Amino acid sequence: MPKISIIVPIYNVEKYLERCIQSLLNQTLRDIEIIMVDDESPDDCPQLCDIYASQDQRIKVIHKKNEGLGYARNTGLEIASGEYIAFVDSDDYVDINMYEKLYQIAQKNNLDTVFSNFNTVDQHQNIHKVLQQKEFHIYKNEDIKNDLLLNMIASDVNIKKERSIDMSVWRAIYSREIITSHQIKFESERVFMSEDIIFHIDYLSHAKAVGLVPQAYYYYAVNPESLTKKIRTDRFEKSKVLHTEIIKRGLKYKLPSSFKQRADRFFIGYARSNIKNLCKSNLPLSTKRTIILNICKDNYWNRIYNHYPINKMPFQHKFFLLSIKFHFFALLYLLSKLK
Repeated sequence: MPKISIIVPIYNVEKYLERCIQSLLNQTLRDIEIIMVDDESPDDCPQLCDIYASQDQRIKVIHKKNEGLGYARNTGLEIASGEYIAFVDSDDYVDINMYEKLYQIAQKNNLDTVFSNFNTVDQHQNIHKVLQQKEFHIYKNEDIKNDLLLNMIASDVNIKKERSIDMSVWRAIYSREIITSHQIKFESERVFMSEDIIFHIDYLSHAKAVGLVPQAYYYYAVNPESLTKKIRTDRFEKSKVLHTEIIKRGLKYKLPSSFKQRADRFFIGYARSNIKNLCKSNLPLSTKRTIILNICKDNYWNRIYNHYPINKMPFQHKFFLLSIKFHFFALLYLLSKLK
């Protein structure tokens, strides 16, 4: 049994793949398996995957029909045999000691999962550390649901920062025993837009001990060509689906009652980000206005306005939400242009 199975979904990342895979092959923890899942990539990635596999027996390659990131990860989970599971996006890379450090911490403290901080890397290779966890901390039992998971969904209503704990799965290692025994899988991001938060609700609801470390081992590439950076006019509809699913999962796992307010904030934050991106896009002004006003007038907002304590929101967030509520497109456009 390898200590860690590292699952790498691959799609159209030919120019980044070498950097990613070399950072895994050179890990100081040698007892790993690297599962490369070719999601029917249209470039030379399928051939590159096979070449890597022929050069290192720790690499396994799966070629599959294109179904998206979430299902590609699931395909990797089906054959993973490690004590822990890790996920790496193929346009990113990691420190060569990432998995040795996380594994040692997990073993020393009997942890199901260990999260690290991470770095962002822009297209000019400038690196910026995203400091979320300032010191080592362990969450156990009910604190995982009541504190860690709630702050991963969203911050409390009066806090300016959207969330204090990032929801991305690529900065951690996870107990394979928990994943397999509870049959935890990823949903499709084509349906729910953010598959990581749903995975975490499912997984963390079963975890008994989770550690967060202040070191930043993961390098997240801020890629202008990334799917998440493209302007999509269907994001608001998908955010409604995701919000409904978060509420459903929270009820299923009996999260504290305050989780509904966190889920509402999650939805508000996604809508605000969506509107800002639309305003900054190259779409014609008339198209922006039509899409944004349709968002503002959507009846789904009523379930937010009826329960969410708008008066407790930070001023800028409150002003933005009230502009949505009263359909003030000009104000939304101005606010979106401000930093």
